[in-house]
Amino acid sequence: MGTEQPKPAGPDLALGIPVDNLPDGHMLAGHVGDDAVLLAHHGDEFFAIGASCSHYGGPLAEGLMVGDTVRCPWHHACFSLRTGEPLHPPALSPVACWAVEPRDGKLFVTIKKEAPARQKRSSAAPAAGMPERIVIIGGGAAGFAAAEKLRREQYQGSIVMLSNDDAPPVDRPNLSKDYLAGNAPEEWVPLRPASFYSDNGIELRLEANVTGIDARLREVALAGGDKIRYDRLLLATGAEPVRLSIPGADLPHVRTLRSLADCRAIIARAASRRAVTLRSVLIAKGSSSRVTTCLRGLSEANGFWNTICTCGRSRLSVARSASATSSPFSRSSPDVGRSIMVTCRASVDLPQPDSPTIANVSPSRTLKDTPSSARTRPLGRNGPRETV
Repeated sequence: MGTEQPKPAGPDLALGIPVDNLPDGHMLAGHVGDDAVLLAHHGDEFFAIGASCSHYGGPLAEGLMVGDTVRCPWHHACFSLRTGEPLHPPALSPVACWAVEPRDGKLFVTIKKEAPARQKRSSAAPAAGMPERIVIIGGGAAGFAAAEKLRREQYQGSIVMLSNDDAPPVDRPNLSKDYLAGNAPEEWVPLRPASFYSDNGIELRLEANVTGIDARLREVALAGGDKIRYDRLLLATGAEPVRLSIPGADLPHVRTLRSLADCRAIIARAASRRAVTLRSVLIAKGSSSRVTTCLRGLSEANGFWNTICTCGRSRLSVARSASATSSPFSRSSPDVGRSIMVTCRASVDLPQPDSPTIANVSPSRTLKDTPSSARTRPLGRNGPRETV
């Protein structure tokens, strides 16, 4: 027997609310039927758009309203209150819009507006003064957002994306979260389906390694010897993972996590192996704890005992499966999920693939125990991407 989905919170905006309940510059979360709706007041105008960010579902009513725009409180995506269009990343899809009717001292949210149809790219040459071809080096979210925005703004020229990945642009944060944990299907990971690129006249070249740029001739050289002419060039290569400069870091079982191929390889290996996760910078802290949780879940789901060790310049977290009967850390860390603060850089001796030793951590200063409750945060669940 199915369970009934709860209705969105807030007033039923189709029944109307008093105008005085929404002062100028304020927003209110409500609903129309089963749709969560954000009602906003700017000057002499009232707007109604979808209340959830199209990126990861953040509550826009808790965001920041600036003029006729609203910013999501989670990742700062920006939307137009007039059209629902995404104005700034990381959101790529618009949110729905409704008509608002002031009547008899009340505000009524009425019909949902039809999304404007995207115009097909014409075969005509670009307008005078516009570049004929734009080449984008990079197959990540930034490169994709640039190509998508160009087409949305009716750029009619040629767009070429060069990516050294073997898969179309993906939602990289999901690679260290729900997809890695097995809670999200792979079809959620691409930013758009493969058909999006051909439908929008975007030439996406995968496994394309750029070896040089000739700014004078305006050409990009590829590893295979091909050269691609450009009128405008956008570099959107993103960052590479920081690789360890210690002995053993080049062994085949030492992995970095950046691409979909990296994630697949980690999933395949972590299901039957002990694992060590390393991170060093602040932005990776949350991802590292998620990776640790995901890897532990993968091993336990496959019936393997697993020790997960997460370390960096400032923290070493040791998480031991409750099913373990012995552990290399058992004498020094008898408590399950014990977390250790390291006040200096730790050196890690990486084992051979079949070695029973997980890691030998040798801090040169004092260690301070911290409660296991501070070790990790629970996994969130990210929804699928809308298709425009």
